[in-house]
Amino acid sequence: MPRPASTLRSATSPLRRLVAAGVVGLACGLGATPAAAVIILGSAAGNTEAPTDPGLATRWGQVGSFSDFLGTPIASQFFLTAKHLGNLTGQAITFPDATSYTTTAAFFDPASDLVLYQISGAFPTDKIVPMYSGSFATNQAMTIFGRGRLRTDTQVIGQRFPNGTEAKGWTWGAFTSNRSWGTNTLDGLANGGAAGTQLAWDFDVGGSANEGILATNDSGGPVFMQEGGVWKLAGINYAVGPKDVRETQSGPTLEAAVYDYGGLYVDVSGTWTLQSAAGGDKPAISYSSSVPANATWVQNVVTVPEPATIALLGTAGLASWGSLRRRRRPLRSGAPA
Repeated sequence: MPRPASTLRSATSPLRRLVAAGVVGLACGLGATPAAAVIILGSAAGNTEAPTDPGLATRWGQVGSFSDFLGTPIASQFFLTAKHLGNLTGQAITFPDATSYTTTAAFFDPASDLVLYQISGAFPTDKIVPMYSGSFATNQAMTIFGRGRLRTDTQVIGQRFPNGTEAKGWTWGAFTSNRSWGTNTLDGLANGGAAGTQLAWDFDVGGSANEGILATNDSGGPVFMQEGGVWKLAGINYAVGPKDVRETQSGPTLEAAVYDYGGLYVDVSGTWTLQSAAGGDKPAISYSSSVPANATWVQNVVTVPEPATIALLGTAGLASWGSLRRRRRPLRSGAPA
């Protein structure tokens, strides 16, 4: 089935500044095959088993597979996922213990990329995930679940400053049906316009082996942060970019997980433009919709449900990707993915 997308527009933040330029909505698949892994630095296979941290292992069992994506229960009859996936009412959410619940209604947040689905019946209390309600800080640790594409071991090669070439990341790989996880740290908050407040986090080559970046079909997956020693739902995956790059101006377009797009070509207003390799690494950025920023809407739906207003979202159009200003790094514009 076609994968709709959303648009990440302008953005400002007290922690970082985001400049709009070509983020791809993560629901934009190329075919009907399910997707399968948060891409990580350390392995092309990704982390497809539950995390060893006991709290995160519990969360692993509480997150359900919903169509080709993921959903996270936050109340007895409701779970959160990404709005830009479209209308999936009638489909079931299924958990690792094989329990399954059919959706009966969808409630789209008009101010963000979040949607609440209502189920027939009720989730047991041990499947309900607490929502994060604290503030955010730069470098705050997070763990991300998803079902996005794998990466390969095929390196993307670009220009090195001041001369020569070097590896910049890896090409995207296959779709599979597995879920997986990665870790990262928060770089800042981004104003996504119609997509609402976004958690923004980059793909640092100097990160741990589990340093993660999103890929197609990671949409709807949860981001967990600790509050009071408990892993709580802080975000829902939305977009990533840049993901389309070229090694040369006229070369093939590569879908890739890049930890430095400086020295590569990106599409800027229809022209493949070389991004400067000077000024340090320029990693791709992943975005996840903030749950605390939309907590009032969630509470209103959960406590006093209104008749579901379900709007079928368009199936065409890619979103834009953004570049996040890093410390002492020149800001570079990007291009539509």
